[in-house]
This record gives sequence, structure tokens and C-alpha cells, in this order.
Amino acid sequence: MLKHIKKIYKTILTEKTRIKLHYIKFYIRGYFYSGSKVTCVCCNKSFTKFLPHGNVKRQNAVCPSCNTLERNRVLFLYLRDKTNFFHDQLTVLHFAPEYRLEKIFRKMKNLNYTSGDINPDLAMQQVDIQSIGFPDNHFDVIICSHVLGHVPDEAKALSELRRVLKPEGSAIIMTKIYEDIQSTFEASGMYNAEDQEIFRKHGKDFPESLKEGGFDVSIIDVAKDVGNVAVVKYGLGEKELIYLCKRKAESKKFKV
Repeated sequence: MLKHIKKIYKTILTEKTRIKLHYIKFYIRGYFYSGSKVTCVCCNKSFTKFLPHGNVKRQNAVCPSCNTLERNRVLFLYLRDKTNFFHDQLTVLHFAPEYRLEKIFRKMKNLNYTSGDINPDLAMQQVDIQSIGFPDNHFDVIICSHVLGHVPDEAKALSELRRVLKPEGSAIIMTKIYEDIQSTFEASGMYNAEDQEIFRKHGKDFPESLKEGGFDVSIIDVAKDVGNVAVVKYGLGEKELIYLCKRKAESKKFKV
């Protein structure tokens, strides 16, 4: 009976509408955890705690109200406090946009912002990262968080990212690094803890793959930079690294 109801629900409502309804539910849920112990930098609300998340539960992972995860808060905090992203005029491409972050970025008047996803219901435009339908040297900033593991041809995706990035631009890339794997493991038909299909598990050699893709790479550890107190307060986790990729050594447009 429940499966039948879910099928009807999915038939009647588009995926985009279902997502909006889910986030209304999260918004209501947040009121039950109001407090002062932790703060989500994405929705700027405080709670008694962050909630567990994932099939293999990670504690203090998800915001009770806006449903952002550790990696989303790490990315937002970095962009807000360490870059000119919130101030300068920038042309931005955001792959597989996180609902809350997309909502914030679309309202920012300084950004010429485009979100893209292979699924047209999940972003402003349907964009295949392996064949990006934008001209060369177009974007100042590209955000690509936890996407590359789900792409069949990573080398082609990196080539496309480099092509559409301005010579002085920056690609902000994040991914899950499997610390017990030295070399990235390629295989189809694998699934992560969130039941999402993955084509590879990135190992410690991930920065080398980015370099082979034509980028200079800086590794930014936001959790280490802000310290343990802030890590707990903002629910940042300790394993979410940012790979800041540039077509040349220094960016003139995107300042860090």
C-alpha cells in the first residue's frame, strides 16, 4: 500500500516539486531542535545539535532545518570568509547544486549564476559535465562538489571544466576521499552510503588526477584552519577538503 502511494506521489508531482516539499518538511523540523549549541552557517540558525545522516550514520552531519551536510557548510564558510565570491562580479557555474546553496547564490546580485545537472529537474539548466554546452573561457568560478565520482569519464569532465574556465578563473572541487585507498579505484555498479551510483572511489592520488587534467591544485582544509571549537560549532566534520584548481598559478579575478 505504501509503495503504491509513493508511486502515485511520484507520478503526480515533478521531482523539483517533491524536493521543494521535502525542504518545507525540513524547515518545520528545525523548530523542534532550536537551541544555541550549534549553528548552521548556511541558514544562520542555531540548534541543540546537528542530526545523524547516511546509511552508515555520521553523527552531527545534517542541519535540522535546511538539511545541509558537512561538505555544504565547509564550502559556504570558505566562499564567505576566504574569497571574494560574495562581493565581486563573477560568472559562476555550479554543478549538481545543493538546494540551500543554490537558493542563496541565485539571489546574489553580484553573481551571474548558473546551476547545471544532467537531470533538468535538479538545476536551472541541463548540463552534462562531460560535454558542457558553454563557450571556451566563460566562467570565473566553477563549483563541483561530490560530482566527479559519479561521472563515467572523469578525464573528459576535467577537460571540459578546464575548457570553459577563464584562464584566470578557479574551479572549486570537492569529493569523498577513501583514506584506505592509495590509488583511485575505477569500477561501475558501485554505490555509496547514500545509495548513489559511483564509477570510482577517489584515493589519496586525487590531486594528481586534477593536475593531469591541466590544473594547478591547492588543497584547503577549512576544518584545520578554523580550529576544533568552530568545527563542532558549525558541524564541519574533519574530512572535507577543498581542491582549488586554477589554469595558472594565480587567479586575478577570484581572490583567496
